[in-house]
Amino acid sequence: MSREHFMNRDKKKGHPSYRRSKKQEKELALRGNGKLVPGSGSGSDKGDIKGYNGVLRIEAKTTQNKSFSVTRDMVKKIEEAALPNGELPALIIEFNDGMGNPELEVAVVPTYVLDSIKL
Repeated sequence: MSREHFMNRDKKKGHPSYRRSKKQEKELALRGNGKLVPGSGSGSDKGDIKGYNGVLRIEAKTTQNKSFSVTRDMVKKIEEAALPNGELPALIIEFNDGMGNPELEVAVVPTYVLDSIKL
């Protein structure tokens, strides 16, 4: 365990990135007039936020690393939650500074989501 990791941990609340994840979900829901999915999708309703701007089902991720891998399973999971409910799937990845402060936020969507955008 690195010195920085040791200094930033909190045994009751977890690593700063872990603590940030709940706040990230709440902020996203508020920003897009969406609703938090109870238990962050651990029940029958999947995803973290539903009805974001009335259109998206979002799976929110946060990391302090310089990169984040998106897997087919992640995309499939959010698609399976979104499409039957008339929503479009999206992954929102927040990169933070290791202390839980957001630095960059990106969205990953299947290309058919881009095709559905009307300007």
